[in-house]
Amino acid sequence: MPSVEQVAAGRREYGLTKVRIFHHVLLALMFLGGAGFFLKLAIAPVGREFALSIAFIALVPGMALLLQAWRSRLILDGDTIEVHSALRVRRARRDEIEGLRVMRNQYGNWTRVYLKDNQGAFNISDSFTGDADLRKWLKGLPDLDRRDADEVAKEQHDNDAIGLPASHNSNRVAAAKQWGMGLSILAGIASIPVIFVSYFPVYSAALIVLLALPPLGIVLIHRSPLRFTLFKRKPDPRADLGFLILWPGIAMLFSYQTSNDPSHQVNWLQLIYWVLLASTAFIGGLFQTAWKNPARAGALFGVIFFGFMYSIGLVNTINTLPDRSAPTRYKTWTVGMHVSHSSKGSRYYLRVAPWGPIPYRDDVDVPSSTYEAFHVGDPICFGLHPGFLHSAWYTLVPCPAQRIFIYPS
Repeated sequence: MPSVEQVAAGRREYGLTKVRIFHHVLLALMFLGGAGFFLKLAIAPVGREFALSIAFIALVPGMALLLQAWRSRLILDGDTIEVHSALRVRRARRDEIEGLRVMRNQYGNWTRVYLKDNQGAFNISDSFTGDADLRKWLKGLPDLDRRDADEVAKEQHDNDAIGLPASHNSNRVAAAKQWGMGLSILAGIASIPVIFVSYFPVYSAALIVLLALPPLGIVLIHRSPLRFTLFKRKPDPRADLGFLILWPGIAMLFSYQTSNDPSHQVNWLQLIYWVLLASTAFIGGLFQTAWKNPARAGALFGVIFFGFMYSIGLVNTINTLPDRSAPTRYKTWTVGMHVSHSSKGSRYYLRVAPWGPIPYRDDVDVPSSTYEAFHVGDPICFGLHPGFLHSAWYTLVPCPAQRIFIYPS
């Protein structure tokens, strides 16, 4: 029930802070400026459909941000709260609210209000001018994160063997966190050679360890859901295996960025069905955990996105490492060289003349040391393998009577 002070306060209305309004308007102008640019391009008949499509895509968020800056309101009226956003109004009384969760990301904090009887939920930004009054109004409502954490702790206690000392459960929780921390550190250590080391025996051994860790994390979550989880909320007493499960996909991406992987696929599309199969298994293994997360949409997106990255590295490794076939050698020529610079670093490419299964000039990404050892016009040789999953792949190999850099093996 609301306090006398809250009821007596009457209706209070708050808009967004000036900083938040400026932020919304600035972003809106950027989107609308982009929309105007592509609308101008649409005057020309060539490519008009594409330009109009991009203009519409930019126009929608631009208008939405302007509406958000203009219409956003927080209204506290006795025991009722109203939140006006760009296109909707959400209203609830205190006795209709089941509880609250504090949500956070890199852009800020906000409160998510959950209604009773599964009537939905809505968000309240922390950028209203009456944020202090809002905190007072929300005071006393259940903290759902704390409630969930207490339920997990109770289940942990109930699942412990009868007759054990009270410290047994806390010791098992501490042990789970130590295991989670240790395995996460192992994932970090294993990723270092994968990202930075080109010596193939070290690279491949570290790669196998790194790719084995996400399945191990998924098994731990399924076998001990009261000890391990993914994307946990702050009060949750369980060990979070997020780094262990999600980092290997990122490390593989960095490995391709630095060109430490010596293998090159002739046609990646030949592996797409294997990638989709591996992604489905990865997502299926974590779907229930992500679905139960309060930030369901973000958790599902993270599982899908990182699962796809991990699956690419896993399938590529399965196609190349077990393939011990004798390579078919091809010789061609270096016809160009260039470096691509980005915020992630520099990538080095050798452009080679058509050869074997590649009937066109192709850019082959290589480490910087390989790039520096070549000049335009130098011969370059490749060893072609059929692939363990029947998708052809190749590596640089030494040309006869030529002393050029190759990947160590």
